[in-house]
Amino acid sequence: MFSMSRRRQRSYRSTSARSAKSWLLLGLALVFVLNAPLLRAQYAGSAPTKADSPNPANKGLMQRAPTELLPGKPIVLHPGDLIAVSVYGVPDYKVTVRIAGDGTTDLPLIGGIQLAGLTTEQAQKAVADKLVSEKMILYPDVLISIQDSMVDVIGIMGEVNGPKAIPAFAPLSLLDAISAAGGLKPDASHSISILRKGVPEPLLVVLNSDPANAPSQNIPLYPGDRVLVPRMGVVYVVGAVKHEGAYPISPDTPMTVMQAATLSGGVNYEASKGDTRIIRTTGATRREIRINLGKVMDGKAPDPILQSDDILMIPTNNIKAAIKGGGVGIALGLVYAIPVLAQNF
Repeated sequence: MFSMSRRRQRSYRSTSARSAKSWLLLGLALVFVLNAPLLRAQYAGSAPTKADSPNPANKGLMQRAPTELLPGKPIVLHPGDLIAVSVYGVPDYKVTVRIAGDGTTDLPLIGGIQLAGLTTEQAQKAVADKLVSEKMILYPDVLISIQDSMVDVIGIMGEVNGPKAIPAFAPLSLLDAISAAGGLKPDASHSISILRKGVPEPLLVVLNSDPANAPSQNIPLYPGDRVLVPRMGVVYVVGAVKHEGAYPISPDTPMTVMQAATLSGGVNYEASKGDTRIIRTTGATRREIRINLGKVMDGKAPDPILQSDDILMIPTNNIKAAIKGGGVGIALGLVYAIPVLAQNF
């Protein structure tokens, strides 16, 4: 009787040990299988760059304004312009006058003369010719400069600190125009658009802190140009990430999907990487761009560039979420199994 009881106890312990061992092996197998994707190298192969991203909807983000599109049209005088007229070598011939509404200007020694519609060079020759024809000065060297203009201005709209209309007496560089407008505000984007007559699409210049890029960024502006300085954009990251939220786009470089995911603290285990999507709104149109975040992380797909106000949505895989929720039960099972195994090994 006693020996039978001892045998039953040994049989029960043996069965418990085998059961605990089975639970332990099952738990280890589950841990290995579920974390196998995380054990792979995230960047297999060569790392993608921003240049690798096709991103057709965002073409030209880093485009420099091509110099061949610059109009190069000379500035002409308009009614209302304030001009300074002088003759080299004749100290007494210096006057500042405003062109009348009919386009004429009264000048010393020669009276009224039509100047509106002429370039400064043409106006200088017209004044010189009249001084000669009136026999006032034999060989005049006339200089005319625009002091104020009611028409020829460069408009700067958006995030600048000062005046929004800069008189354009001559071609003005982009950096000089921004300085004349008081500089950029702290939250201003460095992706600046320039609207120009005769050019169908806006010229986009991306300012950055690299001095080597300064010459290509500091393009000439012409009267009638409109410079748009938008507020720095943000990208929204939602879904299976550590920290959902809005993240500002760097003023120097665009933000990629991987950068946005990194800023959000990384992707959670339960994320459905293959169903990741970019929600982009253009005007009143909203569309979804599906990407495979897993392939992007593995270096097998380009890292798309995000635009301002894009929503990067990383959905949750319900099966993974359920398994993650049951992870506490597996851990408790392992805690129970280890003491039993220790008695039998």
